[in-house]
Amino acid sequence: MPKTAGNKKSSASQQKLPAWLTSHFKQCLDSQESLFRLVHLSEKGISVLRGMPKGFKVLADVHGKSQDPDSMKRIEAAEKEAELAETEVTTDFPVLHGLAVVAVWSWLEHFVKDLVALWLNHHRNALDVPALQRTRVKLGDYLRLTKPEQAAYLVEVLEQELASSLKRGVTRFESLLEPFSLNGPLPEGCAKTIFELQQVRNVIAHRNGIIDRRLTKECPWLKLRVNRPLRVSHRMLERYVTASAEYLLAVLYRVGDTYKVDLRGSEAAAPNPPLKPADTGMPVVRGLA
Repeated sequence: MPKTAGNKKSSASQQKLPAWLTSHFKQCLDSQESLFRLVHLSEKGISVLRGMPKGFKVLADVHGKSQDPDSMKRIEAAEKEAELAETEVTTDFPVLHGLAVVAVWSWLEHFVKDLVALWLNHHRNALDVPALQRTRVKLGDYLRLTKPEQAAYLVEVLEQELASSLKRGVTRFESLLEPFSLNGPLPEGCAKTIFELQQVRNVIAHRNGIIDRRLTKECPWLKLRVNRPLRVSHRMLERYVTASAEYLLAVLYRVGDTYKVDLRGSEAAAPNPPLKPADTGMPVVRGLA
């Protein structure tokens, strides 16, 4: 029986993204999920520490070792840990969430930079973009590198050319994607939340978590006071993780558009399960098989 036009599977919706692309997005989602899971487990573990001194004391009494030097040292250490744990629990884990904020921002940086490096590796015409043509490389250093290392090197050079590391909020990432036509619009509120994430991260990383005037000026909606400790709540961290996941999904859609693959319509009817379990509170992200 002769094949007809209806038998051909040539529509854009039936095309797929290259494995190197889907692998990158999947790995990034997995690493983000692991981070949020670790925070979730750490919160539980820290909460448990509050009851450890009592347990150690009961065991010491049962075995008649309440005055034993080793038992006393163990109980003393447990009491100190319990005191710190109680502070973390009652203030909504600000230290733990602060560390996670730094990790989320780092995750965003690596997500975008690694994507651009992969793009350079797999698209020959990517090297022809004007922004790269203006850059200068140390040829001796460049030629000694492997192909993936060369791509990463070019990303660093491009960052310097575009001054991306000095840009604010999501513009820091969009400036790296723009030369390859991978920039674009974002969901409502996403850019604002990522901007807030950057400002909060800067205070934690560079001000030891003490609120400065810049943060109060840049993010007045947080209603913070200068020279007070910055307390990152679970709700704040959840907003930052949600925004970063939304950003990843927006970039995934743009990549799909480049390959003429419509991923936006796959969300409602996607047969694959969510990429995260609901019990962690991490946002659900679909769009990858």
